[in-house]
Amino acid sequence: MSKPVLVGCGNMGSVLADAIIEKGICSAKELTVVEKYSNQYTQRLQEKGTRVLEHFSELSGNQDLVIVAVKPQDSSEVLDEIATRIDDNTLVISIMAGITLEFLKNKLPDAQIIRCMPNTPCAIQLGMAVYCGNGRVSDKSYVIAQSILSTMGKAFRVEKEIMIDAATGISGSGPAYVFYLAEALKEGAIKLGFDEEQADLLATQTLLGSSTLLQQSEDSPEELRRKVTSPNGTTLEATKHFDSKGLKQILIEGFEAAYNRSIELGKPKEN
Repeated sequence: MSKPVLVGCGNMGSVLADAIIEKGICSAKELTVVEKYSNQYTQRLQEKGTRVLEHFSELSGNQDLVIVAVKPQDSSEVLDEIATRIDDNTLVISIMAGITLEFLKNKLPDAQIIRCMPNTPCAIQLGMAVYCGNGRVSDKSYVIAQSILSTMGKAFRVEKEIMIDAATGISGSGPAYVFYLAEALKEGAIKLGFDEEQADLLATQTLLGSSTLLQQSEDSPEELRRKVTSPNGTTLEATKHFDSKGLKQILIEGFEAAYNRSIELGKPKEN
């Protein structure tokens, strides 16, 4: 695999840098980071031997593998700079939120481009990343992208870019939904008499254990739920109440609202 150049080393960029080094995609010394402003992440990488530059133009020659992790508002300027050091053999992986393939292709017409949507659990390498590419991406480049993005957790490719917006409504915003449930569990526990520390432990450990069981079990979510739900028991009473309020449908409608908002945010802004 070619030596990667990571453009942008903030929260998400540093997560990816750590992951690809830890998982052996490249060594710290084989990685080059382009970051305009020195920060705790670039300093830590430099101590490991990573080359850190302020500008992409400081690189010599065309680059084979470029990962772009800058803020979306900085994308236009950064992509213009990247365009001077790439050709049709260059694989560009963008993890910039909301930046479409069309925008990327207009800025980098010769490149093989992959757009990725990771989520926040990537920070602990338990994330979910969904990605798609333009028509120039080779099979070899897709294999490279899968290897890189999988270092942060799980990753899979979709054929249509609209599915990036769909993933945004599920896995992208999904952690917030889980935290929302954690809030409700904690508040419910406090209402039932537990102190705040106990309530917090009840909520977090219940979610952790349930998520791990769901991942490791061969049973579907529906079957696992049925196993917890005894006839005429306490769980059934709660789920009957949820169903009477249409909770599942409300949640699905919320996911759709997030999806629609993702599409809206990706549309070109009118002047």
